[in-house]
Amino acid sequence: MKKLGFIIAAAVLSFNILSAQQLSDKGLYLTSEGELFSGVITSHVDNVRSKITVKEGVIAGEAEYFYASGKLMETGIFTEGKKDQKWTRFNENGTTSAVAFYTLGKKTGTWLVFDDAGKKRFEMNYTNGEKAGTWTNWDENGVVVNTKNYNITN
Repeated sequence: MKKLGFIIAAAVLSFNILSAQQLSDKGLYLTSEGELFSGVITSHVDNVRSKITVKEGVIAGEAEYFYASGKLMETGIFTEGKKDQKWTRFNENGTTSAVAFYTLGKKTGTWLVFDDAGKKRFEMNYTNGEKAGTWTNWDENGVVVNTKNYNITN
């Protein structure tokens, strides 16, 4: 009986800790006292569990998203509340399914998409959030099936 009481108390405490952060109308995470929150927030929405780092009310730092199975779905970095740097997505088998890059929320660099076997299927390029350079698509045998060139005009 004591064990059940401890489990219930731990669950209530966990719920209170998780719900202690509030999102303000300005999009900042606050403590229950109204102070800017810094720490790690774990949430569960639509069968996806997320673990994000918040610094002074803003998402900043590591972020991880997990499938309902608990396996890692995606990982990346936020800076000033925006996706930044390298983001990697995995299928439920743990194989990399996509690699993307951002600069403060804008798509940048070479993005790659892989099939379930880990073979490269798409390569796309971005500059300052815009499609750029040559985009290539391969079939399951590694044969190029399509290319398209995006020239940026200034």
